[in-house]
This record gives sequence, C-alpha cells and structure tokens, in this order.
Amino acid sequence: MQQTYNPDERMHIELFLAARQLPNLEFFSKSDPYLELYYSLAGQQEQFLGRTETADCNLDPNWEKTFDVEYWPDLTQMLRFQIFDQDRMGREFMGETQVTIKDILQYKNSLIQLQIKRYDKAAGSLICKAVLFKESNHSVQWQFCGINLKNMDGIFGKTDPFLKFYLFSEGVWCQIHQTEYIKDDLNPKWKEFEVSLQRLCFNDENKKFKIECLDRHEKGKNNQIVGSFETTIDEIFNKNVDSFQLIQPKGGSAGTIKILNKKRIYRANFDDYIKQGTKFNVIIGIDYSSNNGVPSFPDSLHTYIEKNNIYLKALNDIAKVVEIYDIKKLIALYGIGAEPHFSNYNCNSYQTLFPLTGDFQNPQVIGCQEAVNAYQSKLRDIVVKGDLQLEDFIKYVQTVAEHNAGKLIYTIAVIIGQEQITDLQVVQNLILSGQKLPYSLMYVGVGEDEFKDIKQINDLINQQNPPIRNNFTFYQYQKELPSSLLKKHLLNDLPKQVVSYHQ
Repeated sequence: MQQTYNPDERMHIELFLAARQLPNLEFFSKSDPYLELYYSLAGQQEQFLGRTETADCNLDPNWEKTFDVEYWPDLTQMLRFQIFDQDRMGREFMGETQVTIKDILQYKNSLIQLQIKRYDKAAGSLICKAVLFKESNHSVQWQFCGINLKNMDGIFGKTDPFLKFYLFSEGVWCQIHQTEYIKDDLNPKWKEFEVSLQRLCFNDENKKFKIECLDRHEKGKNNQIVGSFETTIDEIFNKNVDSFQLIQPKGGSAGTIKILNKKRIYRANFDDYIKQGTKFNVIIGIDYSSNNGVPSFPDSLHTYIEKNNIYLKALNDIAKVVEIYDIKKLIALYGIGAEPHFSNYNCNSYQTLFPLTGDFQNPQVIGCQEAVNAYQSKLRDIVVKGDLQLEDFIKYVQTVAEHNAGKLIYTIAVIIGQEQITDLQVVQNLILSGQKLPYSLMYVGVGEDEFKDIKQINDLINQQNPPIRNNFTFYQYQKELPSSLLKKHLLNDLPKQVVSYHQ
C-alpha cells in the first residue's frame, strides 16, 4: 500500500479554562469576565482563536467554552490569554498570561495554574486543563428525556432542566457537551445530538463518563444541580441499560433520566479510503505570467539568480510534500501563461497552458528532483508574457478528475502563482461547478501580495445555500517555514476533502 502523509494522524488538545480571584473592577457589583485566546508559533504571526462566553458577576469563573488546538510535539506553540470585564460601555482589561502547550502537558494531569498580571501587578490566576485527543470516526447519536425530576423552584415555578456531559481525564471531570434548557418542565425531552466517542470516553467503552442535570437560573447564573449519574458505553449499548437514577449531591433520588433512542455511527475516514485502494495523481501548474517580472532581472520571482528564485524554492518544497501521494512519484508539470520555445514544443504566441516536458502526451516527471530540473532547464526557453489566466488549467484538472471518477483515483492539483488573476470570476464559477469531482485544488501564493481575492474564494464556497463541498485550499508560501510545517499547512484540508467526496 502506498505510503501517504495523513493529517488525520495528528493530535489535538482541548483546553478547559477557569480563573480564580480576578480583580473586581465594578463599584456596585462584580465584574463580568470573558477570556480571549491567541496562538502563535515561533517566528509566525499571532492568531486570534476566539473568546469564551461572559461570566456574569463572577470573579471565579469556570468558562464552558473550550478551544481545540492541533498539537505538534516538535514545535514551540505559544498560548496567550487575555481577560476582560464586559460592561455597558465596552470592556476593561483585567489581565493576561501566557504559556506553551508543551509546558501544560508536562504538568501533572496536564493541569496548570498560571499567575495573571494586570499592568505588572498580580491579578488572580488562570487554571488551564489540556486534554489530548486523536481523530476518531466513532460517535453516538442519541436523545434523552427526564421523568419526574425534582422541582428546584418551589411552589412558584418548576425546574428549567438541561444536561451536561463530562469526560473523566486524569483525575478531572471535563465538560464536553451541554444540551439546551427546557422551561418549567419536570418531564423534559431534549433534542437529539451526536457526540464523538473520543471526546466522551477516549474510545474506551468501559470508561465511565458523567451526566449532570441542572436547573437553569436567570441568565445562566448560579445554576443548581438537580442530580447526576455515571455510566459507560458498554452499559448503554451492550447491556441495553436506558434508565438512570439522578442522585442529588447530598444523596437521594432526584428523578430519572431515560435514553429515548440511540445508535452508533461510524464514518469512514481518510485511512479507510486509502485501505480501499484510493490512489492519487498529482498535477502542478506554475504561473509564468508577466506580473512575475522578467527572469533576467534580479527582482523577478522567476529570476535566473537561483538563490533569489522564489518559484524554484516553492516548487522544490511543494513537490517534496505532494510526491509522497503517488507510489511512482509521478508529477504532471505545466506552465500557465507564457511563450514556450522548447526543442519539442515551440510557440510564437502566448499559451495559457503547456507541459514543461514539451509533450502533452507525457507531461509527467518522476519525483521532486526531476520537477526542479525541468523548471530550471526550461526557464531560459520561456518568454514571460501576458496575464495569469487559470481557466484552461482548472478545466484540464477537472477533465482528468472526471475521467478518473470511477477508478478510485483522486487528483491533487497545485497552482503556484502570484496574486493577479485576470479571469477570477471564471475561476470561481469553475470551482463551484466542480465541487462533486474527485480532486482537490490548492493555490500556493508566492510573493508579498495580500491575495485578498483568492482568499475570498473559500468564503464564497462556504456561503453557498444549500451548502456545498469545499475542495479548495489557499496557502501563502513562506520560504523560511520548516518542511514539517509546510506539509501540515498545505495538506491540512486534504483528508476532509477526500472524505467529503465519497460521502
């Protein structure tokens, strides 16, 4: 079986966050804190990963929002936490702290307490628990109801119940799901939902997880525990237990939780399709349009000066990544937009598409080094000319993909190019119309442009109604990036795109 890079083998951590003894910035009540999380790799630009919900009037919040981050053991991954007080006038800074993912995982139970600083003064502490997950294609879909729940609201109301689900990880219960709450109902029926077995019990059917029933109070503040119980997947599915007594914190029954319907779900993943015989063919297109500059000039992206040639470096790095998907390491190599003067393919006019081998019947080279050699040997035989038009390249790729649709062959197409595409609308329409074909299209941007229009292609795809499959990826090439990171960034979406084609 062919050896492929499989990003489904990557590990994720989920971060569970709380704070203690935060400074109170209010006069007549308590602060309403929320947290923002920022992430960065050494030498890379910091990214905003999101924010938690606001904890009303609470200086010791346990935030329910969690964060999922891919974990790379060989890299320094920095997390920066900022906490703000939300008020009617906006927000006020409460403090910040930072830590690496590796440092969290090295602490006992992957649980760390960090000092928060506000303008260089102590401002409480942040508690961060990291749970390490692997990708999983096993999940359960089920629906729960409550029967004769204890009324927590006295004679003037009824319980507003909801459920929380907890994973037990290294001595700590971590909340991994929460249902909606149902107003004034002692016999509620919650909506059906699906949860991964990896998140529920680390795929261990005998590992206990906890379900807690709570009574929701106004704005979610000071919610009251009705009762809880622990169970396992083995107990529910193999022993067919579907009713559980809720036990109050101080003992005694608080009603029954019943499973109305349940089913196991297995979704094939990237590995499954590889094992079923899926093979890959690789096509790389290189932009030779005039916007790259004349190669005889040192500032050209195609400059003859080898150490300054960004296309040469990008092709070398990218070919090394994608060649592993073909057991024979075959790469079809094309030029996009120029005037080729090869011994076996000589044109006196602008060509939107041409093989760097000079042979349309045999456009493939073997492996990264032959791809680099072909680029270098043909560079002085190409007249940089015209605009970047991608229509013919994408149509060619889609024709190949359509031809291979019934053969378990999936096409990986890569465009290495600058920003200025003159037929962008045509490109967008082609990508939208070809989303059911067995191929992925990766645009690798070279140069210092912002690539705003190309980045918006993903937004365009994701805004379609009804939703459609997204098989397009944009990546801006950075020559200083380690090859391991390039591999992860470039191919991060590929497994999902292969799986989504088959589903």
